Amino acid sequence: MRGPVPAVRALLYRPGASTRRPSGGVLATAGSYAVRATRRPAGTIVPSLDNSILSFRLIAILAAQLFDFSTFVVMVQRHGIGAELNPLVASSFQASGLLGLLAAKLVLVAFVGGVIILLGRQASPIHVPSRLATFITVLAVLAGVFGGWTNAITI
Repeated sequence: MRGPVPAVRALLYRPGASTRRPSGGVLATAGSYAVRATRRPAGTIVPSLDNSILSFRLIAILAAQLFDFSTFVVMVQRHGIGAELNPLVASSFQASGLLGLLAAKLVLVAFVGGVIILLGRQASPIHVPSRLATFITVLAVLAGVFGGWTNAITI
């Protein structure tokens, strides 16, 4: 049989836009999403986000949060913890120090990243879980950039 099976074609929105991989999976693009259709043991086809997209999202979140953390460190060295306007961050810093705050930031990134990975691998013909993963990614990146920006203007 040439081309993707009809169930995959219906999920991809654009018939004929896919190519066969040597491993038997189908790689295609649906709108702005790169979708890889994989088979479950029961024979159902599950679209999931491409690993490169998931990797990019995780790297973007990590970079934004590290920007926030690094500007926080410089701000606290120059102006003290009183310059931090977020009471949760200020109390966490006073309770556990810089390493505790870094550990909390990394746990947060790992948790949000795990949620994004799980949502990006959910099956849905209308891509609701992957859109939710995109929304969460954008919020996490904006939070890190905003925090870093407010720290930077305080410096």
